[in-house]
Amino acid sequence: MVSDESDGRPTGTRSVRAPVTKPSSSSGSVPKVPLCDKCGNGIVGTVVKARDKYRHPECFVCSDCNLNLKQKGYFFVEGQLYCETHARDRMRPPEGYEAVTVYPRA
Repeated sequence: MVSDESDGRPTGTRSVRAPVTKPSSSSGSVPKVPLCDKCGNGIVGTVVKARDKYRHPECFVCSDCNLNLKQKGYFFVEGQLYCETHARDRMRPPEGYEAVTVYPRA
């Protein structure tokens, strides 16, 4: 290495500073959290998403009986969440027809 006479540093090097993390340019606001479709409060932590709607795990319940729909089938009828029993009650087929639940193939 060849030293520069003026400051003793090897030639061909330069001074650098450590990178600085810049705050996001979102005008300093608090990070957005999804709002619960049922209670309207912000959701921090575990989020349940069903058909582009977000809910707290404890708000992911049937609109009629408040049965928790986690690990169960759920149905949207006119924008509301229902368990299978109450969805069937709301979706009575015409006289002479029978309702049949069809599950998607995995």
